[in-house]
Amino acid sequence: MLISADVIDVLDPMSGLVLAGEAGGRLTFALWRDGAVRLLDDRLAENSRRELPLGDDVCVLAASSLDLLVLASAGGLVIAGEEVVTVPGVPADAAALLGGLLVVAVPDGERHRLLVLDPATGAILDDQAIDADDARAFLHPHPSEDTAILELAMGQDGVLAFRVDVEGSRLHLTEILAGDDPVVAGFSPSGARLLLTPYPSDPQTVRVLSWPDLKEISRLDASDVDAEYGFGLAGCWINDDRAAVYATEDALIVADENLDSSERIVLPIDFGDEGEIERLTHLGSGNVAVGAWTPAGRLTLVVRLI
Repeated sequence: MLISADVIDVLDPMSGLVLAGEAGGRLTFALWRDGAVRLLDDRLAENSRRELPLGDDVCVLAASSLDLLVLASAGGLVIAGEEVVTVPGVPADAAALLGGLLVVAVPDGERHRLLVLDPATGAILDDQAIDADDARAFLHPHPSEDTAILELAMGQDGVLAFRVDVEGSRLHLTEILAGDDPVVAGFSPSGARLLLTPYPSDPQTVRVLSWPDLKEISRLDASDVDAEYGFGLAGCWINDDRAAVYATEDALIVADENLDSSERIVLPIDFGDEGEIERLTHLGSGNVAVGAWTPAGRLTLVVRLI
């Protein structure tokens, strides 16, 4: 497959990067920084911004350009559309825009609540609870359908995953991949496939499943690429034909859509004790954001893989 890796830019850490839709056929992203939501292009260069008086402890949870922003803040959930609405007492940790409505995950002790809200008013239209002790929620919207996957990571207790649909204004939840501890690395750009990286308790296998039937298409075992310590949580699609995953303390690995023809990619990071890939983000146009830890601090590499 012979992949060429070109480091386009080295940037400050961008752990709160959120997909914000498309502009001119290219993906855009939203990020909170210094009192404003920044709209970034597929190389993470700033195009525009929207200032909001929200303080410092803020992160973007979901976005549609800068026209509709969903943010977690110390004061509660903030929905910035034509008007800015704050929903107090909703300490959300994940959100997605589905079918013109807002779906929000909220930690609540030994459970997580999943809410449907009217994005114009902040009114709660539906509320369901899921038992998930001390969980961190992630919502993965499908790229072309009004559905998403809710991932609830519960530390040593593993992972729960649900398909999330909104019918009218009501939530419909279907548990998926029960017992598999699935770590969702994302839908392929066409939405036809799902990339799963392994849970840390058993880090040996990366899998690709078909959507929506969730049948296994292919897998990559650590032994196939001589990954002594298995795979990390980080992974993403580069395009419909290629995916990227991280062999722990070793290298960035790129493989085709069937996880064949894998290659190690040389990056300006010393792995092992000197560096770690924490996050991989699909940017489109062959670009990937590599969120890395190094002894000098965290950084983001924008890498073009062609």
